[in-house]
Amino acid sequence: MRHSKDIAAIGELALAHDFWIISDEVYADLVYEGARFTSPLAQEQLADRVIVVSSISKSHAAPGFRSGWCVSSKAFCDALLPFSETMLFGNQPFIADMTAEAVTNGSPVAAGMVARFSARAERLEARLTAETALRVHRPEAGMFAMVDVSSTGMDGLAFAMELLHEAGVAVMPGASFGESLTNWVRLALTIPDDDFDEALTRIIAHVTQTAAVPA
Repeated sequence: MRHSKDIAAIGELALAHDFWIISDEVYADLVYEGARFTSPLAQEQLADRVIVVSSISKSHAAPGFRSGWCVSSKAFCDALLPFSETMLFGNQPFIADMTAEAVTNGSPVAAGMVARFSARAERLEARLTAETALRVHRPEAGMFAMVDVSSTGMDGLAFAMELLHEAGVAVMPGASFGESLTNWVRLALTIPDDDFDEALTRIIAHVTQTAAVPA
């Protein structure tokens, strides 16, 4: 999650170098209890250079509709409108109507997702920390958690492939999201509880067995 001090530091750079700030706020409705979401758009001195992007994909569990929006200054929106009209020409009007309805009335499913995802994230951190040397970056929002697998001697891609073929558990290599996450994997928190707990058991067993095998 972004904290106010992080936003302030980014804002200083943006003001000093005349940068725009693109703020992806698709998880704003999926913030866990105890965490706080901060948008740079709320900072008056930054508002004219912030572009907020979001959608109903996560908050309303409606990724198939591919419906999203931008919020920014009038000048930016005036410039964006011709592009968006060209890009969305022929798009079905009911999707826009549905999105307006969703945004106006809020999500009926977000609270339930938050409760389920945060509980699974808590179990993930507790079990992997207690039973392995893997390091969990516990999320504060959303439906994914990142795990550092460097203690296994493998990078994220090698670990993910071995885990898939030998333990039947699918995770995403962190390098898919940038070189800084080469030694990480991403786990989904969307899996039903019984399957999620079984996956954790298999991950722990695999890591333990791998560590017991002489190099």
